[in-house]
Amino acid sequence: MQEAPIPDADAGPDIELLVREDKLKLLFHQSFPAVFISYASALLLSWMLWGHASDVALVVWLVVLGISTISRLTLFLAYFRAEPRGVDLLHLERPYLVSLLSSSLIWGVGAVIVMPVDSLLYQALTLFVLIGMAGGAVSVYSARYPMAVGAMASVLLPATIWMYTQPGKEQLGLAIGASMFMVVLLRAAKVLANVLQQNFQLSRELHAAHAAADLQAKTDPLTGINNRRAFLDHGEHIIRYCERHELALSAIVMDIDHFKSINDTLGHFAGDIVLRQVGEILWKTFRRSDVCGRIGGEEFAVILPHTLESDALLIAEKLRKTIAETIIHCGDQRLNITVSIGVADASFDLTTLLLHADKAMYRAKAQGRNQVVCHEEAVVA
Repeated sequence: MQEAPIPDADAGPDIELLVREDKLKLLFHQSFPAVFISYASALLLSWMLWGHASDVALVVWLVVLGISTISRLTLFLAYFRAEPRGVDLLHLERPYLVSLLSSSLIWGVGAVIVMPVDSLLYQALTLFVLIGMAGGAVSVYSARYPMAVGAMASVLLPATIWMYTQPGKEQLGLAIGASMFMVVLLRAAKVLANVLQQNFQLSRELHAAHAAADLQAKTDPLTGINNRRAFLDHGEHIIRYCERHELALSAIVMDIDHFKSINDTLGHFAGDIVLRQVGEILWKTFRRSDVCGRIGGEEFAVILPHTLESDALLIAEKLRKTIAETIIHCGDQRLNITVSIGVADASFDLTTLLLHADKAMYRAKAQGRNQVVCHEEAVVA
């Protein structure tokens, strides 16, 4: 539950990779219905061309396109089943692109093969269907401009080139019209891709800024661990969890010995270095499930879920020794500091738990500092 040390300002999340993830997620969700629409359109076109084109060519085309469709559906089902994120999601980017371009090429090249060579009407009909497919590709895959352009060109370009090779002026007119339509689609795809890129970019930047602000509001700027407010919030959450599940719970309160004299003799800059070093030691010592925070000037506290007082005493003693053996460099000065630590358990009330640990800590100071005292010992004394 404790927060990581504050990262450098330039070390935020990779916005570019996050935007790539967002666009790929959109593609998977937006293009799933298009897989079925694509094959249904092929069936419709084959039905209209049946008896006017080679029946064998139509059947072979439908079979090959069907295999491609099943392959794409397998990829989609793998995505929806696992719902991958991060690197795992980006690994699906290449298979997605390959399956899309393969299906588009099967559509475009297959349409040329099945197109009747002796019927201008059915040639125009086939081209009309291809233009619709190309327009749909731009609208569906516009999140990634190269994919949209690749799918559009794979579907429409083979038939357009074939039209240019025909001797009739009607085919030439159809080819010119298809070419003009592709230019319009290229422009539209670019505009849509830019708009989506800006929207995803802005959304991720706002999310990152909000996360950074939230972290800053909860983190002590000097030590990099939870500030008092965040410590109490997280502490209440952990205590409620331990109470519900009847788990052991302990608390540690720690104060740096003679800290005021460090500030008075060496200055507040040296005091800040000491606090920062203690925060780093705390971060390295405790578990991610522990709640660690700076609750006062030189006072720190830790909530240890699923931890008996006997175990908390061992942890506290280890912490005390680590701090006492750590040499802190303040310019030319080499400092050795000590801490007094109080340990308490047996309460699911945060205020009471911290009060008991605080009393034990003051007992440790009264007994000579640089030691660990549990609440029971403080009460007996």
